[in-house]
Amino acid sequence: MMRTVKVCADPFPPYQYVQEDGSLAGSDYELVFGALTKAGYKVEAVIAPWDEVMGAFEKKECDALFQVQDTPARRAAYCFSEKLRDAVTDVVKLQGKDLAVCAYDDLKACRLGLISGFANGADIDSLPESCKRYYNGTQEILDALYAGEIDAAVCDRGVREYLTNKDEQIVPIAALTYKRPLYVMFYDGELRDAFNEALQQL
Repeated sequence: MMRTVKVCADPFPPYQYVQEDGSLAGSDYELVFGALTKAGYKVEAVIAPWDEVMGAFEKKECDALFQVQDTPARRAAYCFSEKLRDAVTDVVKLQGKDLAVCAYDDLKACRLGLISGFANGADIDSLPESCKRYYNGTQEILDALYAGEIDAAVCDRGVREYLTNKDEQIVPIAALTYKRPLYVMFYDGELRDAFNEALQQL
């Protein structure tokens, strides 16, 4: 009998998202779904807010979490796939905003918007909590930036461009753009290995 595996992710269009008719779509979703299907599994996928899917994964209510950044703690606790892709992440501000930022350390003097529960890499994660403002997703962060609630925001470039239709009001601080490798995180090493093998064949 074919094993059913449950995979989860947070909404990050155009990489994974729920369409108006309730169906799932996106390039990362299709890649993960395709590899697990090729490996011989029946796939059940859920896309929901990060805190919800991470909580489900920690409770072993799902078998895999995708589009995940690795951290030493996560590497020690879970099994990671081969890299799916590199995400380009920008620290952005509004065009014309007078913001004296040319290094990560300069962000300590700003109100910085971040997605709650995300790992953003050591340069961002090590900033003091006093400068951080947390939101449930990229759209909330962008709304806060437009409203002047925050001075700068950490955003995945592809998601930001998708949500804003490449609005030129929002500009990256060039010196702070960085890449984040993204993976699929599993409990089961055998499932991870089967996924990796199928991924290589796609």
